[in-house]
Amino acid sequence: MTRRPNILIVCTDQQRTDTLSCYGARHIDTPGFDRIAREGVRFTRAYAPSAVCTPSRVSLLSGQYAGRHKVWSIGVNTGDDVRMMQHDLAADGYRTALIGKAHLEAYQVPPEQSRESVAGFERGYGDWSGPYYGFQQVQLALGHVNYGMTGHYGAWLRERFTEAEIEGFKHLIPRSNTPSFGGEGYDWDLPVAAHNSVWAADRAVDYIGRQDGTAPFFLFVSFQDPHHPHALPRDYANRIRPDAIPQPRYSEGELDDRPEHFRLAREGRLQGSRYVGSSWPMSGQGHGADFRQVSRSAAVDGRRQYYGMAALIDDQLPRIWAALEAAGLYDDTLIIVTSDHGELLGDHGLWMKGPFHYEEVIRVPLLMKPPADMCSLSYERGWDEPVSLVDICPTCLHVAGIAGPPELDGVSLLHPERNRRVLVETVQEWHALSCLSIIESQHKFTCYPEENFGELTDFDRDPFEQTNRFAAEPETRSEMLQALMSLQYGFNRSPKTRIGYA
Repeated sequence: MTRRPNILIVCTDQQRTDTLSCYGARHIDTPGFDRIAREGVRFTRAYAPSAVCTPSRVSLLSGQYAGRHKVWSIGVNTGDDVRMMQHDLAADGYRTALIGKAHLEAYQVPPEQSRESVAGFERGYGDWSGPYYGFQQVQLALGHVNYGMTGHYGAWLRERFTEAEIEGFKHLIPRSNTPSFGGEGYDWDLPVAAHNSVWAADRAVDYIGRQDGTAPFFLFVSFQDPHHPHALPRDYANRIRPDAIPQPRYSEGELDDRPEHFRLAREGRLQGSRYVGSSWPMSGQGHGADFRQVSRSAAVDGRRQYYGMAALIDDQLPRIWAALEAAGLYDDTLIIVTSDHGELLGDHGLWMKGPFHYEEVIRVPLLMKPPADMCSLSYERGWDEPVSLVDICPTCLHVAGIAGPPELDGVSLLHPERNRRVLVETVQEWHALSCLSIIESQHKFTCYPEENFGELTDFDRDPFEQTNRFAAEPETRSEMLQALMSLQYGFNRSPKTRIGYA
């Protein structure tokens, strides 16, 4: 190549693989995502390193599992001791920028404790736009939906709408009279043109258009959706038919052989249990709701709005691809599209996320288009063995020609490893509940340190994870435990303090 490749990562929030037609979904059409799958590679078994946002995002950017970088939960600030790819890229001549959600620091704390405090920066940041954790420029969107109109995005809104209008946008209209359970659907009077997904794409298009070719860029475009609350603007036209929405997959009694916190979550009895362990609610679950009371119509409404939020993002992606083409940069850009974790959406009788390492939560979309004429792949258009978001950092450094630090847990996706085992680490509280999973082609094993329960899945016999084989297969359980111990290291209490819920 005559010039160093640009790098573009598009990251969504809480997106399942079945939101994309390139992963086989028949109820939704996603040509924006599908183009990258068609022209690049689709990884069918890509795993988030954690079931919650901040640890997973730090792992994506650092190439390290949470046990190494120590950012163990939401509500924890990353800290300057964590080296991420943007640090290395900037030091080697790349222009680095982040647009949208970062969540590298806590949201729900006073502004003096976090640059990403939702309350502290409702009106924006003044003239500040970086640097921030190795990104030379940032334009931040904080929070989600009606509590996400803050940061740089909030300042942009306030240039276009009155305070009274913005206060009206904070009101969501429930689509049913079902009590709130976290996954319910809402209508929203915010115009599509003012939606945070449109704003993020607008900023990305503008950033790409301002590149003059004198230096390569690394751009991280981070959409806030389809994270709950599941709300769509009333004027959004690309709606999914209710009769096309698949119902949650759940069989009565399937949680009976799971650890107790699964059933407590389903029944809305987490609060006060020993599995929460702090004054903060369970990460990804809040204080809980009785999911047994969610009606069929409420489930359809929630799932329909969720998939619609993914479709709204898909509507924006062709604009970004077109901006690269207009600038003559598309062919010379590494494009990676992924999400930080998934969402239960009522499957297994549960909603949202948390310490439940089901595939719906930890398996995420991962699409990659390498730069043209560079690094020919050693495989075809799809890769069906386990990979991890920790592989994204070494992939980007590989393409940029940077060796990177020795403490990387990931491998380059241009030359992934066969027979790979990957790790997922989710901690509720150190003295309450933490779960570690190791995943290989056939099995997934989850253990809970200092507990006598666990989980074992055989994907060949049980692809939908409805039977826990932990007690029935002691030999496989023992083998997987040994493999986990050899892969996992230093998962001791982190020196980083949790300062807020998220």
